[in-house]
Amino acid sequence: MNPWIGLAISVLALPLLFTLVDMVGSVRARNARADYAPPTPVEDFEVLVPIYGSVRYLENVEFLRTYGSRVLLCTTTTETDEFNRELDAIARANGFRVFRGEVSRPSEGRSGKRQTGGTIRDRVVRDALEWVRAEWVVCLDADTTTVRPLSELVGALAVRKLDLASIRLVPMNTRRLLGRIQAHEYRLAMQLRRVVPWLVSGACHAARTEAHRQIMRRHSLFFQGNDVELGILANALGYRVGHVPFEVPTIVPDKFRPWWRQRLAWAGGEVRLYIVNFPFARRYPLVWAYGAATFLLAPLRWITAVQLVDDLGCTMSTVVLAVVMLAYLVLAFYVHWNFKDSVIWLMPLYGAVSSLLISPLGIFWYVKMARADRNAGIIRPRRRHKARELARSTR
Repeated sequence: MNPWIGLAISVLALPLLFTLVDMVGSVRARNARADYAPPTPVEDFEVLVPIYGSVRYLENVEFLRTYGSRVLLCTTTTETDEFNRELDAIARANGFRVFRGEVSRPSEGRSGKRQTGGTIRDRVVRDALEWVRAEWVVCLDADTTTVRPLSELVGALAVRKLDLASIRLVPMNTRRLLGRIQAHEYRLAMQLRRVVPWLVSGACHAARTEAHRQIMRRHSLFFQGNDVELGILANALGYRVGHVPFEVPTIVPDKFRPWWRQRLAWAGGEVRLYIVNFPFARRYPLVWAYGAATFLLAPLRWITAVQLVDDLGCTMSTVVLAVVMLAYLVLAFYVHWNFKDSVIWLMPLYGAVSSLLISPLGIFWYVKMARADRNAGIIRPRRRHKARELARSTR
């Protein structure tokens, strides 16, 4: 091969390839339509709200009060007496019910504070589903509210004959720089769910109760990626999964440290989904190819980046950097064209931090989480549910 051709491939083609890999999901999501017409409301549903550790995390009491006895606060049998008294008082005052599921008693950390594993949420939800008698169920985080009634969300599932649905999360705290960037990021991610509806959002999702029950009986209980695992299992079990653009406000980390920790955890969850559970690639080849490439191309990204930095004084490297930056900006402005914002100029830097730092570290983060919970997060749709005695609700 001509050495100049090899040089061109190494210093120009690879950076451009990485740019395209980073943006392919955004480009695919750009034109996905997400119109929402409120359907006829359906009232036959219950709301599961996981809450443990401290009642101060239960921030949506005012919102939940509307649904009264349909709300099932899901906690554990290992909470403190003070927590139980406060939670029971909230339940009595608002007509809620309380479910207490059995989990392993957590150990004390070095700080003396009670340590709780990420699997607790899914364990209590799984067990609480056995007590739900309504046809439909909505799972809602303890800090999440909705603008429109939940009966409309359930009505959308009923009219479309869906068994599980993803919804649209909308960041509300967009005054800081990181919040503004994530508003654009979330919008495209939610649009992508029109194409890939099984990318379920954990903060809020709705399902047919029996379908959700069967799915959770097979869930790995690995926390990061637990929401997407719902969609994967639903598809594998033959349930109908769709996207309902029912908007749910959410708060995103708008300061660097909490954002960094969240993204590391998310990256670890993506390693679990796209690398550890690679056998699912045959079912979703394009999505898995994109997800796996994010991590498998990490060494080549770094080699290319170091080569460009070492040769920064060369005219060729300067041109390459300029071309790559321009390509990234053109794609960024293309996918965000209808939402013009000066923060889009920072998208190449935001993407570089994600692809060069966060994605590679996600591998180590996955190992850390898997060891801590002694759970590799293997998804097994045909897993048999082990029968065990369910804890009874105290209310």
